[in-house]
Amino acid sequence: MRRGVRHFAHVFALSSLLACACVGACARQAEAARADEPLHVILARVGESVGRYHAGLFGLAFTETLTLEELREDMTPKKSREFVFESVVLREDLSEEEGDYYAETVRRLKTVDGRAARKNDEAERFAVGTYAEALNFLLPREQKLYEFKLAGEDTVAGRRALRVELLRPGEGEPSVEWKGNSFRVVSAPTRWTFWVDAESFDVLRVESHLEAPFEFESPRLLKVGPKGKFRYARQDYAVTFRRVRLKEPEETRLVPDSVEAVTVIEGAGHPRTRRTTRFSDYRRFRSDVKVVEEP
Repeated sequence: MRRGVRHFAHVFALSSLLACACVGACARQAEAARADEPLHVILARVGESVGRYHAGLFGLAFTETLTLEELREDMTPKKSREFVFESVVLREDLSEEEGDYYAETVRRLKTVDGRAARKNDEAERFAVGTYAEALNFLLPREQKLYEFKLAGEDTVAGRRALRVELLRPGEGEPSVEWKGNSFRVVSAPTRWTFWVDAESFDVLRVESHLEAPFEFESPRLLKVGPKGKFRYARQDYAVTFRRVRLKEPEETRLVPDSVEAVTVIEGAGHPRTRRTTRFSDYRRFRSDVKVVEEP
C-alpha cells in the first residue's frame, strides 16, 4: 500500500510539473504570437486603446505640477519656476457627428513657487492645451496620414513593449512663424518613436527628437539675436503614461504620468529651456448644479 501511495505521489508530482510546463509553454507561445502579429493588426489594437484612453480622461480631476527651467550650457538648471494647477478634462462636442469633439482642460492655478496664487499671476500661458491630444496621431482616422515601422522590443516600466517608429512624409522644410518679437516653429524635421504594451496594446511612452539642426533669421525689420540669426539645435519631447485605480466604481484607466520637453535655440534670449509636467492625485470629477430662480 505504501509503495502504491509513493508511486501515486510521484506520478501526481510529475503530472503537476508537466502541466505547469505546458501552461508556461502555451503562455510563451501566445506571447510570441502576439509579438509576431502584423503591424496593421497591432496598430488597429493601439487605435482602440487610444479611443479608450481619450474616453477615460473625460471627467477626471488631477493635479498638474509644471516646472520651467532655464538651463546653463552644461544643461544644469540656472533658474526655475514651479506652478501647480488643479485641472479637469472636459469633452467639448463640435457637432453631432460621432468623434467630432476635442478635449478641453480647465485649470485653476493653486500655487506659484510654493506660495498661494494671486490674481495677477500669469501662469496660464505656460500651461499648454491638454495631453489628450498626445496620442491623436494613433486614432484610426489619423493613422492613414503616417507611415509606421515595427522596430523591435524593449522593456518599459517593467513591461514588455513593442517599439514602433513613425515616419512623417510630406512635412517639408523647417519653417518659423514670427509674431512681433517672438516666434514659433511651425515645421521641423522630427523623428518619432512610441512604445506599446505587448499585452494590452496601451501606449506606454512617446518620444520625438529633432532630426537635424537648422538655421533661420529674424524678419529684416526686426533684428533680434546676434546678427538676427538663430540655430535650432535641439528639440526633445517625451510623454509617459501609467494606469491608475479609481474608486466608486472601481476602475483602472490609462492616464498621463509625466511630460518633458527640452529645447535649445542658439541665439535666443533664453537659448536652453526645459519644461516638465507631472500629473498626480487622479480622481473622479464631480460638480454640483444649483438652480436659482429669478424673482
